[in-house]
Amino acid sequence: MKKLSLFLFAILILGCGTETTVVEEPEPVIQEPPPVVMEEGHSMPDDVDLPQIAEGSVLDGDANVNPEPLNRDGFVYKFIEPLNFYLIEIFHEGKNLRWHPRDVFTGVFTPERFSQFARLRPVDGSELLEHNTKYMIKIYVQDLDCNHAEIVIRFRTKPH
Repeated sequence: MKKLSLFLFAILILGCGTETTVVEEPEPVIQEPPPVVMEEGHSMPDDVDLPQIAEGSVLDGDANVNPEPLNRDGFVYKFIEPLNFYLIEIFHEGKNLRWHPRDVFTGVFTPERFSQFARLRPVDGSELLEHNTKYMIKIYVQDLDCNHAEIVIRFRTKPH
């Protein structure tokens, strides 16, 4: 027994030739990606087609706009492609006139849901357009490819 104890002790102290060398590897370094630098005036690649207005009731820079038909029928903007979503608002001196978009999404996914039009109309209690006044329309649109655009239209109504 004494020999067996000495043998086990010798193995523990001297080892049995099965030592595994430990190689210490440096811990991985997480590098931050380089900052994205856009060319001046560009925020998206050139091959992305942003939603664009094909025609509309009032366009940016229009003057002498008759407010009466707009107070009655509202604004309509046709885009060059179908829209997935839009938000449209009208402002006077920073104050929202509280007009409402037409064709608000009902939650039913059908082909009829998608349209090329963004519409805005007055409702009961909304402020109506006045003569000889500056207004601003803000439109946020998203097409079916999820490309989006923010469009600002400034116009002035005609004098009375």
